[in-house]
Amino acid sequence: MTDHLFGPFSINGSDGNRIVRGKGRLKVDIPAAMFQTAFSNFTAAAETFARGLSETLDRKFAYRYLTYLQEVAAGTEPAKPSAVAGRPTCRLICNELERLFAANFCQSKAVLARTA
Repeated sequence: MTDHLFGPFSINGSDGNRIVRGKGRLKVDIPAAMFQTAFSNFTAAAETFARGLSETLDRKFAYRYLTYLQEVAAGTEPAKPSAVAGRPTCRLICNELERLFAANFCQSKAVLARTA
């Protein structure tokens, strides 16, 4: 449903083959070999979260924000979707999707060493 081709990315040569881009809460910093798996895992977790929302407007917003985050991960600079007027749940949805994004795309070397 929300599949995307992976765009260009920068590889930090001093750190091995890592994809490093973005900043702040939406930073991608992951070994290049793990990018496609991280992208798939993020998409699956985010879609599960979005499907679990009971309100139709919240679900639609979650899918729009998921698409935005996928584009950020792929290296494009998309426009951030605006929240639905009068829906305070939009901020909560953004926070959860950004948490899932960070959990999949911003893995420190210490965490990777423990899982290897």
